[in-house]
Amino acid sequence: MNHAKMPDFQNLDEDAFWLALQDSNWLIPTEKVVRAFEELGTLKGLWECSYRYLHSLDLDDRSIKKFCEYANFLKVDKLQRDLGYLSKNRMRMIRYVDEDYPSALRTDVDNPPLLLFQKGALLDFENCVAMAGTRDCSMHGRLMARRLAKSIAAKGYTIVSGLARGTDEWAHSGALETPKGKTIAVLPWITPLYPPEHSKLLEEIQNRGAAISERLEKPVDRSAKGKFVQRNRITSGVSRCVIALESEEEGGTVHQVRIAISQRRKVFAVKPRSNDKFKKGFKLFVDMGAVPVDSSREILDYLSKEAPITTTEKKLDFFYQHTLNVSKGSDL
Repeated sequence: MNHAKMPDFQNLDEDAFWLALQDSNWLIPTEKVVRAFEELGTLKGLWECSYRYLHSLDLDDRSIKKFCEYANFLKVDKLQRDLGYLSKNRMRMIRYVDEDYPSALRTDVDNPPLLLFQKGALLDFENCVAMAGTRDCSMHGRLMARRLAKSIAAKGYTIVSGLARGTDEWAHSGALETPKGKTIAVLPWITPLYPPEHSKLLEEIQNRGAAISERLEKPVDRSAKGKFVQRNRITSGVSRCVIALESEEEGGTVHQVRIAISQRRKVFAVKPRSNDKFKKGFKLFVDMGAVPVDSSREILDYLSKEAPITTTEKKLDFFYQHTLNVSKGSDL
């Protein structure tokens, strides 16, 4: 790596080096970043290391060149401003190596987020249930999203959705209708808020739940649209099951169901009305393996029988894996 062109990293703290790699799986996979951190003891070392070390991470020449170019033009002042923004707005940055990082994302998601930005009262990602559906939902779809979310949240489960117009907003609202209901909004990015008209709803979500994203700001290029799909792996990844409501044969909900099934998540498909335009989407979900439902009864029955791993067990597993990885690194 050409150190002559490297930015001055001396005054940056450790979090800045993680922040610099947010949503950068295309640049260097999460598993390789974590491996470097475990071997070097700091992520700062990754930015200052040699070509030989980068090659030892099994990165090819093209990937190393891209990483070096990215590092050489890194804007240190921008990283410092972003860290200030997180502090000012009381946002947490949860790194892959942190104890609070959702354990299911580590084990069940391909190339999981290196870090998550989180804002809100909820710090616990256990007992989550995802809900997805079209933005252009019918009155029946709105009522079902609201009723199911309220019923499931009343039993202590956290409703996860995407804050989008339509199904998502009704799912979040339903969860908040029950006195202690909690809900998580998985966003494509933190700022600016999308959609902007849901600012009040987001405030209510954060009072009892949380907003999370793997990206702080909206991309300035054409990749922004892809972030809506990219977040799907997080929505189902943190959840024990996924409820698919109204959808046509193509669209974001279909992608969400495919991702959920690839993550071995149970999928429930809400039955449409007999004359509903969403019948084809429902049939597609059932053909993919979803269980047809028309109430929360079967979903709650499934959740009660499939006991999640406890927080203590997750912490012990994290400690064991981290210790094992560090031990392996020390032998290199």
